[in-house]
Amino acid sequence: MNQHKIFAGISIFLILASVVSCKTDFEPHILASPVPVVYGVINPYDSLYNIRLTKSFIGPGNAYSYAANPDSIYYNDARVYLETRNYQGIVIDKVELLAAEIGPRVPGIFAQAPNIVYQTDYTSIRLRPDVLALAGIPYEIDLFVLIEIPGYQEIVESFSRLKPTPNIINPKSPIQKVYFYNEVPFHLEWTHSSPDAYFEVMVIMHYREILADGEREAEADWNLTGIELNENNIPGGTKTIYTYYFRPERFYSQVRAAIPVDPEVKGRVIRDLDFIILTSDGSVKIYNEIEEIADDYRGASYTNINNGLGLFACYNTKGVSGLSLGMRELDSLALGSYTKHLKFSRWE
Repeated sequence: MNQHKIFAGISIFLILASVVSCKTDFEPHILASPVPVVYGVINPYDSLYNIRLTKSFIGPGNAYSYAANPDSIYYNDARVYLETRNYQGIVIDKVELLAAEIGPRVPGIFAQAPNIVYQTDYTSIRLRPDVLALAGIPYEIDLFVLIEIPGYQEIVESFSRLKPTPNIINPKSPIQKVYFYNEVPFHLEWTHSSPDAYFEVMVIMHYREILADGEREAEADWNLTGIELNENNIPGGTKTIYTYYFRPERFYSQVRAAIPVDPEVKGRVIRDLDFIILTSDGSVKIYNEIEEIADDYRGASYTNINNGLGLFACYNTKGVSGLSLGMRELDSLALGSYTKHLKFSRWE
């Protein structure tokens, strides 16, 4: 699962901050140096690691003109590094990322092209737990981003602790049916070794759409909040158990919100469901709570970047895939008030 899809789900997007007012009839302005804006959300299991570096801008005239000019939002000759350090602060690996042009931005006020990120692949720096274990390196590592900008005296930097994956204790098997109407409804349950971990749950529904001239595969996904924490006493202390309960009305209303009505679709047949736990650190939680970002056009009131603005964090995913709904649950999907209009069948 790629980085964009995961963190589109939890509302993490690039921010470009400190844009001047869009009004053009207000002449006075404050001259100021550009501020580095950094965005990087790293999953060790991705094949490519990306860091986006842009800059704020301010000046006379219309702000939209600045936003549409790539020279206004990118630095020339910046150098971007990823560096790992152990818990003693000793450097393990360091790699320089190279500027790369990726697909154009979605249409908006900022220049769609070039769309530049700094990039390296997973073979250039050891971030994956299995690779580190083979080298005898404990998975207690901080990942730093370090940025050198010509004419900028201070190093722009941030760091995030690599997080181990959660230990899922329910469901115990991917062949387990999903029942919402049992005395204890279907739920995800897990533990984690890090006390400051932040979690979200992503649901991915796979289904087929029946068209007048054939069929096509489709999927819908959405993210969940409302994770419950319970502490269980164990010898020598307590263990925190994280739980998300799937209430029927909540699940079907989420399906309704995630799948648009399409007049070309004559029917739908659900295949299966994936439940994915996303793990990151507290900076992501704070960023989400403060910003509630829905696009890349807002300023930042939270940052964990030293000498700049933005967000840098590590995350990982673990889940259970390929689960199917029970018969009553299929009936509710096909005939219930929340989702009847989506034309799902009563079978898989």
